[in-house]
Amino acid sequence: MKVNLARKKLLEGGIISGPSLYYPSPEIAEEAVQHGFDFVWIDWQHGAWSESSINASMAPFVHRDTVPLVRPLGPDPAWIGRVLDLGALGVIIPMVETAEQCESIVRAAKFPPRGNRSATGLRTAYHAGHSYFDYTENANDQILTVVMVETPLGVRNVREMMAVPDVDCVLIGPYDLERAVGAESLGGQPTREFRPSEEAEALVREVLKASGETGVAAGYVTNSPSEAEERAAEGFRMVCPGHDITDMIEAFKRMKRCSDGLDRFLP
Repeated sequence: MKVNLARKKLLEGGIISGPSLYYPSPEIAEEAVQHGFDFVWIDWQHGAWSESSINASMAPFVHRDTVPLVRPLGPDPAWIGRVLDLGALGVIIPMVETAEQCESIVRAAKFPPRGNRSATGLRTAYHAGHSYFDYTENANDQILTVVMVETPLGVRNVREMMAVPDVDCVLIGPYDLERAVGAESLGGQPTREFRPSEEAEALVREVLKASGETGVAAGYVTNSPSEAEERAAEGFRMVCPGHDITDMIEAFKRMKRCSDGLDRFLP
């Protein structure tokens, strides 16, 4: 089976990065794959994706090193197994708060004896030289399992969560964490320039400290190249240099500024 280079890099102490895609477009996913990111994140939870569009978006990854990750609607084992069967090589699970939830998530992502995932799926054999048996025998070592911490309870339990075998990364969702602490600093902040309140930032630092103590990677959902560099410099090892939903808005704003200025060329 092909090696999940993003998981390998992460477990070896490296930093992985890639964009998230909200628009349900296999064509956008295909374009993203061409640029050699460690991963591309298909966001089913908050994006407009369907099972059909997720399935179509997986095809460009088959012969590429870039890893397809999917954030399903939640931790339901059926959703986890389904996106992996469609060809994802990792999952990002939102709103995780306990070690027990982590164990359930890992078991859903792994075949026996580690887990209870059913064999096998629509596109999985393509990751293993057209051999379903090769895939089921080796997939447990190649599926990247990321759990998101987005509440104070999750932060309090983060060391126990990191102690669950095969939890590869704990990823901070800063917006939900900010709202969960009851802070009021979101109003009026541009999305790409969002900064947590002091209370939320203290929880962010606690996750980073736990990562240093346990050796399990901590990640942070960043929104721009500069923020990704900033958080990586702090010690976070999974970041996003951008998202299609925000970067497309910026692209159209640039186009509109150009359009608004064209009248100056009239005689």
